[in-house]
Amino acid sequence: MTFYTYHYLTTQHSTWQYVRIGLLIALLVVFIGLFAYYLRHQWNVKYKDLSVITATLLLLVLGLQINSLVSLQSASKQTGQITATVQQVAHHLKVKPAKVSVNATTTGTDLLVKSPKGFYRLVFSSDGASFVLEKITLENPQIKLVKE
Repeated sequence: MTFYTYHYLTTQHSTWQYVRIGLLIALLVVFIGLFAYYLRHQWNVKYKDLSVITATLLLLVLGLQINSLVSLQSASKQTGQITATVQQVAHHLKVKPAKVSVNATTTGTDLLVKSPKGFYRLVFSSDGASFVLEKITLENPQIKLVKE
């Protein structure tokens, strides 16, 4: 069974986004450089072709980035819900949120919580606004903790 720490839930999406933005900026700089070189030397057609290829790659990466941003926004909302739930559970158990781990990255049914005080099951109400926290005992727990 896999449990995710509070730190993992709050930082899981940020690093990959920075890599994509860096790639986008690098492609933009290469495109501008090639296009400017082509404008200076219009007789050399290879720079025009290279700038067209770079512009195509730039548009492709930009389209993927926009698609990724839409899914990231949805995932961020769900991650915000689960981190708020972890904070509430930590408050009820009187521990720090960093010591609490959950077995899912989104809120839903059958959510298990691991804390220094033991394992708990979270049962949400039908509207999802409140929950019941009940202590459980796991048989043969094989726990994998994902920290980062």
